[in-house]
Amino acid sequence: MAIGPGATAFTRARLGGTIARLPTGVRPVLTCWDGTLIRYAAADFPPGTLPLLLDGGTKGWVEAGLPLSAGLERLGPEPDDVYKRPYEGTDNSAAAMQGYIDWELELVDQLKRDGAHNFRVI
Repeated sequence: MAIGPGATAFTRARLGGTIARLPTGVRPVLTCWDGTLIRYAAADFPPGTLPLLLDGGTKGWVEAGLPLSAGLERLGPEPDDVYKRPYEGTDNSAAAMQGYIDWELELVDQLKRDGAHNFRVI
């Protein structure tokens, strides 16, 4: 990930919380790689707090020869969009959940073999 020096990276999914925490008088600059999606994020801002949009996006910044900051030192809130296995955070054992997943995966073939149903596998 590379962003402009001093910038903080946020995901659009968390933009509402980010907007709510902006200090008074701050007008943020929004960007994405090529600048095509930032107008959608700008629509999430309430009237009177409209952000600036980086023309050409981060790609335009790079093509202009402007410096970038690389690394993860300027991320927004802690990531919470991580994959968890179906049994993580439950009292179910990994073996029990794997057994259930194996059963689900085998179900289509079992239905084909049984033939006593009106389901059609597509």
